[in-house]
Amino acid sequence: MAAIITDDFRRNQARLLVNDIKASADGEFDSTANSSSNSNESNWPYRGNNRYAVGLGKSDSWPAQTSGTVTENSTNFVIPAPAGNRQEDEDIINNLFTLKDVSGGSVKQMIAKNPWTSGRKYKVYDSADNDAFYSTNDLYPCYVTHGNSVWIVLSNTAVDNGFTGVIGSTTPPAVSSGGDYGYSAPAQGYVWCEVAKLDSSDALITNQFVPIKRNVDVSPAIDASMQKKTAGLLSHVGVISGGSGYSSNTAITATIVDHTGEVKTPTITFKPIILNGVIQRVDIRDSNSNPNEAGSYEFWTSGDASGLVANNVNVGDRIKSITFHITDTGSSSSGSGSGSGESSSESNSGSGARLSATIAPSTGYGYNAIDVLPAWFVGINVDFAGTETDSDAPALKFRQVSLLKNFIRNADSGDTSAGTLDALQSITLRNPASSFPSLTEGQVLYQKTTNAKFYFDYYDSVTSKLYFHQNSDGEINTIKPKAATTNSIGTSANGSQVSAGVLTVNQPEYRSRITDTSAANFGEFNGEVIFHENRKPFSRNSSQTEEVKLIIQL
Repeated sequence: MAAIITDDFRRNQARLLVNDIKASADGEFDSTANSSSNSNESNWPYRGNNRYAVGLGKSDSWPAQTSGTVTENSTNFVIPAPAGNRQEDEDIINNLFTLKDVSGGSVKQMIAKNPWTSGRKYKVYDSADNDAFYSTNDLYPCYVTHGNSVWIVLSNTAVDNGFTGVIGSTTPPAVSSGGDYGYSAPAQGYVWCEVAKLDSSDALITNQFVPIKRNVDVSPAIDASMQKKTAGLLSHVGVISGGSGYSSNTAITATIVDHTGEVKTPTITFKPIILNGVIQRVDIRDSNSNPNEAGSYEFWTSGDASGLVANNVNVGDRIKSITFHITDTGSSSSGSGSGSGESSSESNSGSGARLSATIAPSTGYGYNAIDVLPAWFVGINVDFAGTETDSDAPALKFRQVSLLKNFIRNADSGDTSAGTLDALQSITLRNPASSFPSLTEGQVLYQKTTNAKFYFDYYDSVTSKLYFHQNSDGEINTIKPKAATTNSIGTSANGSQVSAGVLTVNQPEYRSRITDTSAANFGEFNGEVIFHENRKPFSRNSSQTEEVKLIIQL
């Protein structure tokens, strides 16, 4: 059976990821996050905490392309696309030189920006339209970002007894006299509803995405009076199928039921716009079929047709479902449609039309912004300030940015920073060369007696430590260097010497593999790669801060 990934499913997956990161960051990490013990890993995935961190890595260059003639610095070099396999995940982990924890306030659900632009035609927010949040031909998504607000389109058609289609918007939405989270009806038949406010100082705002706050994070809070502005609002009648054979005498009535199961009597009418026998759209009009200032659009909440606010209407009395009945008196035919999944079928000559009702949640559109908008993107923001505390983020070029979950920090008595972890192995050199050679990041080094080959990252002359990493690239290997007076390090298999021997081989706070020999999964890779991005080399230095922003689409 084919599976359909719905908008709600994607929103929920984004929410689960955000909540998991927040729960982990706001609470204390369990014991496995702060020691070499791995005893609690057997409880995964039912652990109370999963540690998340953003990593930087891959100081070695991307392989040259086109038979070696196009290097990574060439304008026509193509960054390797993620392969999504296990080998790639292992390389990402091996390439890491630093990891920094994600804080609870640095992760949010996001939407893609869709700036209001004069002249564009915008779709209407239709709960039955799977494409409402996407561009189709000359129609743009049903929401816009404008000013410091996000708006959805409740109506996009002017009064017209014929059918001319959607018109362009030339006047932007603005907060009306109705106040926050109300509606704006500037002109051209457009009616906009403010569903979210944006914080212009939020670090997660990018050129393409903006964060949407959870209800509990909105300040000032969306109170009852703001909720009532759109609570239970019938905001749109959608056409699932326009049918065929309908005459100009076609009439639409509706059975409207509230949350108590009682039938409500509407004081509005539903005007079908028909072209060549097909119902193109259905306008909501007042009881006299006269349009209001917004064009063909009327609001209706529980019998209140005079405005948007239902101040004296209990939540239980607001609309629960609407079933539409289509009658073509000119040809003695009828069809039907429903706003709650209910339907029936009556047809003579005009037939096949199906309608849907878009009804706002009982707490209004603004209070449910994350559930209304296409918030299936997760934004994560982590700043790497210079080399961080204890030089855990060395000033190296990086070509990969990743998000890791569920990893172990190995104890390091000399490191006071638990939130940022160094991830490079190092070799303490015995009798380093008196004139230490000028090495470059990603240069291949050799240990003659073990045949180990590895990438050079940097050298600390104070501690005589040479930092390195290994991955699956063919020009190196994963043989572990060993300490011995005879195990010299060189720039080639038999070339110039960097060191006459090795005192110790040292492990970092973050080790690529679990090294607790008492654990059942000894030697397994340490953590899960949730997301990564490949990029051209980005240079760091000790006096700059990298504002790393990850946008993950669910």
